Amino acid sequence: MAKLEHVIETLQGLTGETFDSVYDLFFSEKRMIVAVVLHPSDLIDKYQRSDPLTSVFLGNALRSREIKLQSAKLIEERRIAFKTKNLDEILTMHKANMEIDYENIISVSIRKRFLTSHLIFEVQRNPKKKITFSLKKSQIVEAEKVINGILPSKFVKAS
Repeated sequence: MAKLEHVIETLQGLTGETFDSVYDLFFSEKRMIVAVVLHPSDLIDKYQRSDPLTSVFLGNALRSREIKLQSAKLIEERRIAFKTKNLDEILTMHKANMEIDYENIISVSIRKRFLTSHLIFEVQRNPKKKITFSLKKSQIVEAEKVINGILPSKFVKAS
C-alpha cells in the first residue's frame, strides 16, 4: 500500500507572470504542487463582456468591481476545496496546476528588490527552466522559512 503524502507547508497568494495569476504552493515530503487559485482564463467572460453604453457613462469602474468580487469569490471557493482534497486531486483541479519533484529542483532563491521580490525555482528540464513567483514584502520571511525548512540544501541565499 502506497504511503499517503501529507502537506507539510503551504505558501499562499503568490502571483505569477501577471498580477491576475495567483498561486498557492503545497509542499509534501517529496514534491511541490503549484495550484492555481486565480488565472486570467477563469475570468475571460468578465473581461470580454461589456456594455458599451455603461462604459461611456460610467467607465469601466462597474466591470472592474464585478471582476474583483468574482475573483475574491473564486479564490475563496478554491481554497475551501483545497482543504478537502489530497495532493493528487489538487493537481487535477486546474489545467495549469503542476507538480515539481524535489529531485528535479536544482536551486531555490529569493531575490529581494525595492518594489517587488521573487521566489525562483530552477528546475531540471531540457533546457533548464526557471519558475518565478512574485512575493509581497510581507511574504518574504515566511517563504524563506518554508524553503529553508523543506529544501535547505537547495536554498541559495540571494539579495
